[in-house]
Amino acid sequence: MINIGALGENAAQDFLKKQKYIILARNYRTRNGEIDIVAYRRGVLVFAEVKTRTGNAFGAPKDAVDDEKIARCMRARQDLISNYLKNGRIPVTYRFFTLKRRVFKTRNDIFEVYAAKNGEIQSINHIKDAF
Repeated sequence: MINIGALGENAAQDFLKKQKYIILARNYRTRNGEIDIVAYRRGVLVFAEVKTRTGNAFGAPKDAVDDEKIARCMRARQDLISNYLKNGRIPVTYRFFTLKRRVFKTRNDIFEVYAAKNGEIQSINHIKDAF
């Protein structure tokens, strides 16, 4: 059986990589919540929530990101910032080395991923600064 959620997260990760983002974490979990993808590019630290659907029978994927989900994401985001962001810098791992890169801006994005039941990705909608 196909794990539609993981499929959508992989598609969103590939989408970000094609735009030259560096993936810092996948499924970052704390006792306060979870962030699906944490990515970095040119001073921007992105916290992405990925919602994958095979149709709109239950509404648009972004509609599943309700106030409670946003609150959990924000708590997990704050935990990550507290643990890793020191002096305005975060460790970013490139192929063979890690550098502490400056963070000028943070952003909360939502990825709406539509997939066919066979696992084929049909479309991706990247909503920047969603919450």
